[in-house]
Amino acid sequence: MQVKIEKFDDLGQGLARIDNKVCFIEKSIPDEVVDIDITLNKKDYSKGKIKNIILESKDRIEPICKYYHECGGCQFLHLKDSKEKEFKIEKAKNYLGWCDNFFETLEFNYRDKVTLHVKNGLIGYYDTKSHDLVQINCCYLLNKKINLVIELLNNNLDSNFNGEIIIRENSNEEIMLVIKGNYQYVNKLLDNDLIDNLIYNDKVLKGKDYFIENILDYKFKVHYNSFFQVNRLGLERIIKILDKTLKDKKLNKVLDLYSGTSVLGIILSKYAKRVISIEENTFATLDAKYNLELNKINNLEVINSKVEDYIASFKDIDLVLVDPTRSGLDKKTLNNLVKLKSPYLIYISCEMISLKRDLEVLKDVYNLKKVYLVDMFPKTNKVETIAFLEVLK
Repeated sequence: MQVKIEKFDDLGQGLARIDNKVCFIEKSIPDEVVDIDITLNKKDYSKGKIKNIILESKDRIEPICKYYHECGGCQFLHLKDSKEKEFKIEKAKNYLGWCDNFFETLEFNYRDKVTLHVKNGLIGYYDTKSHDLVQINCCYLLNKKINLVIELLNNNLDSNFNGEIIIRENSNEEIMLVIKGNYQYVNKLLDNDLIDNLIYNDKVLKGKDYFIENILDYKFKVHYNSFFQVNRLGLERIIKILDKTLKDKKLNKVLDLYSGTSVLGIILSKYAKRVISIEENTFATLDAKYNLELNKINNLEVINSKVEDYIASFKDIDLVLVDPTRSGLDKKTLNNLVKLKSPYLIYISCEMISLKRDLEVLKDVYNLKKVYLVDMFPKTNKVETIAFLEVLK
């Protein structure tokens, strides 16, 4: 069946119409004519897979990864960078109204952390359409040293191993390897110079259960169970954006919500008399308290709690920064932010759908003033959004 691709959908899939019904075709590009097989047929929509490209887009390139058509790790290896950038900017305009600036990072080898699945000894990512495992030897999104660890593990396969592997690298090129599950060759890894920190089923076998990350002029302790941004250059860009925006602000009390290891709270502490960071993850809050000492910060309080359990207790806040998970803000937090009416609100999100939903609630009190995109996740359909809001006057 031949169809013409009209546009991208929000996930970067091509969208066509068959008998007035929408059909989503992954790895297709607007204005292409493609021959497809229907892989899913629902009442309101269908999905198709390309059999043959009849009319190819000038924006199509050959994917460099041999796993691309099965692996679910990325979506845009077949697309020129300029078209990917255009997709992300247009998405921001459609969802939020505009985009003030788009900041690029590295095209490849930008990820400093990966979570890999293991089934019967095979290590990789899940298939795009199922939980079938796609075994990989390398990933172009990961930095080169992490790929060396994957190669090492693939050279020591254990067919009885089912579990999860997390690999992280810091700015000093130290590797942290976290293994969950029964792996018979774990002792071989102890003597390997590539591995600096080895945690096996929550037990430290080598090195420590954390490392120190250097970002610009700051140092941060990162526990193996703590969240930290996967793109170092992207995080540096976010910090520079905050510095530029806040340098002229006179702030008394600031809230840093969903604060993780208090990276951004520490940045905010330069511009405020007092900062309160709230984070649910216990490991992250312990790291945060350590990070206050590392960076000689004495005006930041760290609270280990759910944001919704504390948010109603605050008043007279000059600025609130929220950096929630992809699901966005819960109703209680949203309603209290509306009541709080802080002069400034910064919302950082990697999921534009939940960001747009939450801004619809906040718009009765706040004006959206600036929208910046930082491409933390090149070759994927995700982008980090930094939205700056001011209270209505």
